[in-house]
Amino acid sequence: MIAIPKTLEDALRDRFVVPFVGAGVSMAALDRNGKRMFPSWGDLLLGAAARLREDGKRPEANVVEGLLEKRMPDYFEAARHAREGMGAGWYRYLRQVLDPPGNRIDTGSLSLARAVWQLPSRLVITTNYDQILRYALDDPNDLVQISVDATAELSAMLRDEIDRPTVWHLHGFIQQPQRLILTPDGYRELYPSQEDEVRYRGALQALRHLLAARTFLFVGFSLDDAMFGNQIAWVHEAFGGAAGPHYMLVRARELRDTQRRLRDLSCIEFLTFEEFGDPLVALVHALGTAGNREPTTPPPLMAGAPRPTARLEVAAAPSPAPAGPLAFLADEVEVMVPPVTRVAHRSLLTEAAPAPPAPPAAAATPRSLETTAGDGGMDMALVRQSYRLVYQVQRSVFDRLSELSDALAGIGLAFERWDPSLFSRHPKSTSEFFRRKYWAWDFLPGYRLQLVWQSSASTSRSVVLEVVSDTGFTRDGGGEPDPTRFGDARAAGSELQISLMRSSVRNLPWNQIWSSLSGQEDTIYDGNDHELDAGGRPCTYRYLRVDLGAALDKEAFGERVIAPVSAWLAR
Repeated sequence: MIAIPKTLEDALRDRFVVPFVGAGVSMAALDRNGKRMFPSWGDLLLGAAARLREDGKRPEANVVEGLLEKRMPDYFEAARHAREGMGAGWYRYLRQVLDPPGNRIDTGSLSLARAVWQLPSRLVITTNYDQILRYALDDPNDLVQISVDATAELSAMLRDEIDRPTVWHLHGFIQQPQRLILTPDGYRELYPSQEDEVRYRGALQALRHLLAARTFLFVGFSLDDAMFGNQIAWVHEAFGGAAGPHYMLVRARELRDTQRRLRDLSCIEFLTFEEFGDPLVALVHALGTAGNREPTTPPPLMAGAPRPTARLEVAAAPSPAPAGPLAFLADEVEVMVPPVTRVAHRSLLTEAAPAPPAPPAAAATPRSLETTAGDGGMDMALVRQSYRLVYQVQRSVFDRLSELSDALAGIGLAFERWDPSLFSRHPKSTSEFFRRKYWAWDFLPGYRLQLVWQSSASTSRSVVLEVVSDTGFTRDGGGEPDPTRFGDARAAGSELQISLMRSSVRNLPWNQIWSSLSGQEDTIYDGNDHELDAGGRPCTYRYLRVDLGAALDKEAFGERVIAPVSAWLAR
């Protein structure tokens, strides 16, 4: 199974990842004779030198070839000399080489480019000049292409106003050959040494904005472009190391050299694949699947953890008002809570005794979600009652989490972050959040939360806790989940899923370790300790699952969660 860092998986699900495509994606495309459709940088310029020689311009050809034969080839200077030597023929040559007829492509070789479009992003950035990303779409005419100087389109891009597949050609595209950024003068106009030299100011600011606010996923891009790398370093420094992380897909046998070459870009992390071709395509597919993954069915509760005895159902018929902390709900609406729910509320918040079974015929029949949550005819009394109940439960959950955080701080673990684990955070304040491209679920982050605490003291420790309000949550395809298609709420559960990790080695990459562990469902979800090899470093892991309803009372939470978690981490 391919291990995906949890931070990257979360960013994919939150639609924060922007694929950045390099020459490796274009070079994977073949023609019908099995030959590469598009050249590498070196091959492109060697071809230009050959054309110069054919035109009788031997000195110019020698200069271009000499620059390419250096121990560190100078592609930019070679491109400048090729352009100057070829004159107007330079642009004809580029069109001939970089814009071949689409019917020459072996469509079976487009698997990598197609995998890029399966990632959860309508926007792809590329430094390639060709049209390979267009050919990879089912409907090539649906593609929007943004050039380096398209300031209005760049502004719309930064406002998230992208509703179609969009490619930002950072260095231009072949249909506008005069605008290609291919030579040193063009690079200086985008990546200036001094701010007042910049010509493409809008493009530079858009790039920096995305580097600061999003997570880049570099596919087929070696990051050997020093000028582009300087922009990553600039953003990393300007934001005090808070930008990123960004991820680069790199061939396993090239990892050490790549890490050494990019050691100054500490915000770049690496995902390895064995070889170009199918292994790389499989990795990109796995990332796309992770970003659109349907939640898996959780494993059974650990031995000894009680099952919930009742589930919340809203009834169509009134009944006497419940006592206890939820009594105010029944005082304000005519649609009351049936007896079975009343006892569940007490059990949830005051540890009352379990409810007796509801009478089979005389009891009020729970109203299905389908009859109350359509576009019309909705019973708003039920909605108001549900909001108030959700608040009461969520307030109790937050109070218990506060107690846990205090206990963890007492043994040296600091709170690191929280995320909604099934959908995205709230859209930013300037977004039209009511549009269908956003999910209404995004405004219910407490429905399923993931919280992380970590310590890097003499014993490195990590706690990942998920508040799972409803194990019945399911996704039907890639669209917004429809609760009318969820399973029976009474058959689902509500629970805390707690992952505990510790190691004698300091500063372990816990996010990567957690991602690797989360794929081993058959071996780790049993409540026992497991000794794991975290890249040659020892790590002990335990997974706990606790029924949420049985743990919301303060005393019960202390016994079922705080005490065992603290004791295990303090070993």
